[in-house]
Amino acid sequence: MYAARNATVGEGLRDLAPDICDGLAGLRDELWRTVDAMPSSGRVLFAAHRAWPRADDDPVVSAWLAVTALRAWRGDTHWGLLSAHAIDGVEAGLLHDAWMGYPKEWIPRSRGANDEQIAAALSTLGERGWITDGVVHAIGIEFRQWLEEETNRLCARCWHTFGHDNTVRFLSLVEPVGQRFVDHIDATAGPNWMPAARPRRI
Repeated sequence: MYAARNATVGEGLRDLAPDICDGLAGLRDELWRTVDAMPSSGRVLFAAHRAWPRADDDPVVSAWLAVTALRAWRGDTHWGLLSAHAIDGVEAGLLHDAWMGYPKEWIPRSRGANDEQIAAALSTLGERGWITDGVVHAIGIEFRQWLEEETNRLCARCWHTFGHDNTVRFLSLVEPVGQRFVDHIDATAGPNWMPAARPRRI
């Protein structure tokens, strides 16, 4: 599975964004230096990614694995904040739908939530005063905005560790090609998948 995943990633990167591959490979060592400098306590997904082999035979894939580990560090941080506020995965999906301007209940249902789980989550969010007529309203959206800003603040540590010049180099590579990947997701999976890669609609 590891080898198949890496082969697919390498093929996809070289097919969709061949113009960034050399630059991305050139950042591999600095990316892994950053991964190794980040604490793993309480961040199990990040720790798992960091523990895997690093595809040393393919610098492009290796760099992608390092970026994926840093993305997991952010994800673990985000879920830590959700856990600290007693928000489960279904509730988080409902809040994210409202914050993004997605169709009602799309995110939790796309991740397997059923009617009973949705109803329980709406009830819990309603007890917090964040729901009106089954819809997350402005107070809930305000909390979700705070959650994003707090995640960003805590995860700035990754970019400070990576360094200013490295960060600028990385962004100059990935920002111009990001829409290519979103277009590919739209064509293969649909217009709502991978919400983290999309701008808010409201």
